[in-house]
Amino acid sequence: MNRILRRTAAPLLCLALAACATVEPVPNARLLTLANAERLGPTQVSIAGNEAGVGKSWYYTQVNGGGAGLAGAIGGAIAAAIINAAPSARAHRQASEIAELVTPEMLDKAVVAEVKAVPAAPGAQAVTFSDVVLTRKGAKPVALDDLVEIATTYTLSEDSSVLRVVAVATYQNAAVPYKTPHTFKAKPPASETTGPLYRNVFTYFSTPLPVPALSPELKARLEASVRESARDGSGAPPAAGSREYSSMTREIELAQDDKFSAGESSVFLTREWLTDGSARLTREIQNAHAFIAKYLLLDINRTAVPSLTGADELLETTANDRTVRRIGEGVEAGAYVSSAANVTTPATYGNAVAIGKATVEYVRGLKRTAKGD
Repeated sequence: MNRILRRTAAPLLCLALAACATVEPVPNARLLTLANAERLGPTQVSIAGNEAGVGKSWYYTQVNGGGAGLAGAIGGAIAAAIINAAPSARAHRQASEIAELVTPEMLDKAVVAEVKAVPAAPGAQAVTFSDVVLTRKGAKPVALDDLVEIATTYTLSEDSSVLRVVAVATYQNAAVPYKTPHTFKAKPPASETTGPLYRNVFTYFSTPLPVPALSPELKARLEASVRESARDGSGAPPAAGSREYSSMTREIELAQDDKFSAGESSVFLTREWLTDGSARLTREIQNAHAFIAKYLLLDINRTAVPSLTGADELLETTANDRTVRRIGEGVEAGAYVSSAANVTTPATYGNAVAIGKATVEYVRGLKRTAKGD
C-alpha cells in the first residue's frame, strides 16, 4: 500500500482503538476463530446513530505564552484566540453549510440500507447479517451484546479536497470471552485480556477535487468570504479594535498574499461538494457505504490472525482504477483502505473538527426527547 496513505490511516486507528501504546504491539484488527464464526451464524447488525454529520477538519494553532506564570499563560491564550478565531469560524460555517444538505439522519438511513442490501459473497459463509437496526447510543445509552456494531465518521480534509469515511466494526459476546491469539514474552498486556471478539477498521478516501489555482479574482472572493465569516449572528461586522476585528484583519492579509493555504482552499472546495444539491458528496458517501458493507461481510468470515509483519494485499481495482487494499504491516495490519487512483500527496485532517449548527441542534433534540421518555 502507498506508505503516504498508510501514515494517514495509522493515527486514526490508534485514536479509534486505543491499542498503540501496548508494551508489546499487536495488530488492532481482531478476526474471529472458525469456532466463533460458526457460533455466530446469522447475526444482527447495529448501526450506531451518527451525531456529527459530515465534519469539517481544520488546524488549531497552539500558542505558548510570552512569559512565565499566569500572565504568560493569559497572553498565550489571547494570542491563540485571535489566531484561531477566523479559521474556526470558517470551518464551522462550512460545516453548517454541509449540515443543511447532508444530515445525520440521511447518513444513518443510507448506511443501514447499504448493509441490508450487501450481497453474500460466493461460497459458504459462516456469518451472515440477519437484520440491520439503528441504535442511538448517544441519546440513550444501550448495552449491546451478541451483534455486530458499526460506527461511522465522515470528515472533509483541511482543504476540503477529500472526504474521508471511517467505519469501526466490532462484535462482542458476554458469554464468549476474548482470548488473544498472539504470544508474548511476558504476560499479555491488559488490552489483550478483554474486549471484542471481532474488530476492524474500514477507511474510504474519496476521489480528490482539484484545488483551484490562485488568481486575483480568487483572492477577491476569498477576502469577501473572510469578511462574511466574521459577521456575528445578527449579520454585523466585528467592531474596530475588537479581538474579532484583529482576527479578520489578519485573515484578510493572509488572503492577499501569494500563498494558498489549505483553509483558504476549503472556502471554494466545500461549495463544490454541495453543488447540485450535494450530488457529488452524496455519491461518494454511497460508494463508501458500499465498500464498508462488502468488505465487512467478507472480513468477518476470515479467520487469519493478523501479523505485524507482512505485505499489503491488493484486493480490488475498479474500472476507474480505485483500489481496495488490506494493510499487511504494523499495528494497522488487517485494516481495509479504499483510495482513488494516482494520489501522490495525501490530504491532511488538522487537529480539530467543526460540526454544523443544524447537526448540533439535532443531537440536542435527540437528548431532550430521550430525557422525556
